[in-house]
Amino acid sequence: MLPCLSELVVKGTVFARFSPEQKAQVVEALQSVGYFVSMCGDGANDCGALKVAHAGISLSEAEASIASPFTSKKQNISCVPMLIREGRCALVTSFGMFKFMAGYSLIQSFSIMLLFVVSSFTVKILNFNPYFVL
Repeated sequence: MLPCLSELVVKGTVFARFSPEQKAQVVEALQSVGYFVSMCGDGANDCGALKVAHAGISLSEAEASIASPFTSKKQNISCVPMLIREGRCALVTSFGMFKFMAGYSLIQSFSIMLLFVVSSFTVKILNFNPYFVL
């Protein structure tokens, strides 16, 4: 990768007529500067850049592309806002499930400790042995 490529990609707006290797280098240069990079491509000659990008979107009318984690059958970038919306919804759902599981685990642990304390109290103070019930 060229040393000045990091400076050029920040100042550039449109990059055209690149080879697949050069596309991947541009994505890596943007990532090295600190950008979160999303790449949209048809999946044929964009495989390297789609794999390197944080969010690779393959715009293919055929079937799902192996090169990118996301695939859209539309041949334009109108799917990007929907992808961001669904990603945020998945994140909110994950946090909600984590909170539910953490709360459920705390309640269950507290209940078990309470039952243990009550049973030890009845055995020691009341001189009650559970084997007497049988």
